[in-house]
Amino acid sequence: MRRISSKYAKAQMMLGRPLYDSFGRLLMKEGTKLSALQVAGLDELGVGELFILDKRVDDIPAWPLITPELEGATSGLLKQLIIKVQAIIGKGKAQTLDLLPLKQKVFEMVQQLFPVAMGEPVLGGCFSLRDYDYVHPVKVATISLLIGKATGMGQTALNNLGLAALLQNIGYTALPQGMMDKPGAPTPGELQVIQKHPALGSEILKRYASVEPEVSLIVQQHHERWNGSGYPEHVHSRNICHGARIIAMTDSAVALVSKRPQRGGILPQEATDFIGAFTGDLADAEFLRPHQSMEFIVAYSGELFDPELVKILTRTLPTYPTGLMVKLNTGDVGIVTNANTGYFARPKVRICYDKNLQDIDKPYDLNLADAQNQRMLITKVMEY
Repeated sequence: MRRISSKYAKAQMMLGRPLYDSFGRLLMKEGTKLSALQVAGLDELGVGELFILDKRVDDIPAWPLITPELEGATSGLLKQLIIKVQAIIGKGKAQTLDLLPLKQKVFEMVQQLFPVAMGEPVLGGCFSLRDYDYVHPVKVATISLLIGKATGMGQTALNNLGLAALLQNIGYTALPQGMMDKPGAPTPGELQVIQKHPALGSEILKRYASVEPEVSLIVQQHHERWNGSGYPEHVHSRNICHGARIIAMTDSAVALVSKRPQRGGILPQEATDFIGAFTGDLADAEFLRPHQSMEFIVAYSGELFDPELVKILTRTLPTYPTGLMVKLNTGDVGIVTNANTGYFARPKVRICYDKNLQDIDKPYDLNLADAQNQRMLITKVMEY
């Protein structure tokens, strides 16, 4: 299968994997041949990427770490919870939030990581502006759980970490309506208000929900940064709890590969500069590609993010996931057949095109992690 961004989808392409919406509902079955009408509607559906059948790599599976059905169902439950929290805060009544359904979904996610994670972890973003508040936290939870497991966290601690990741932005419900949906960067006054959401979220959980103290602490600290430049209390280094240090990193990584109306507005200034370096015109920077987001995290290791966790991230998440089409500095173009997780930016690639993008008669495999290929570099990601 070949992995492409939805903007490169064309009529007559055939799906190699079923296509689901943000809430895990089946949109198209595997084997569906895309029509022009279906292609035109992908953006409205919030579809970020597709898996297309390609006979040159039909022997290469590309299965997700967490099933899209589970991720989607979790997003749906989170949406229901956020709507309820908004109603409670609006009425000012003391009610108890039932987090049991959400906790059950986190438990299911954790179970898919034990004893061994079977699918390929991929840094995926949210491409639906309408559903961002419900989809983004689930994407963050998925990656956070994987990183947490790699640090040696047990299942109970992982359950708390996953729940905190889902509830990280529950404090948004206490902000003025519409503030987070405005295009462009927030004003300095608006930014001060937005930066209160971690503390507000922690308070909401303490007041209306039954959660472990660790969960509310992670929510309180998830925007703190390793060098103390975060908020709301400018906590630094190991004074930030372990779970919050993980989410600080994964939340930033997922946000960078997601479509946002206020791109660059609430990210650190360093992230704004970094995006600009890739895109030129920041106003047009809807999202970065996964390898660019990973480069950002690595670039700010020891400054914004825990350097030990960054090392674990680069060993755990593939820079170039399976199915991605890439161009090498030799001019040849191929499709990633093995992400070679653990080797930063050194996947196995099946060369399918020559320098003129013409099909070659006999595609062949290159392992960029091999010593004899050390001078071969990926210079461009194609169709993504």
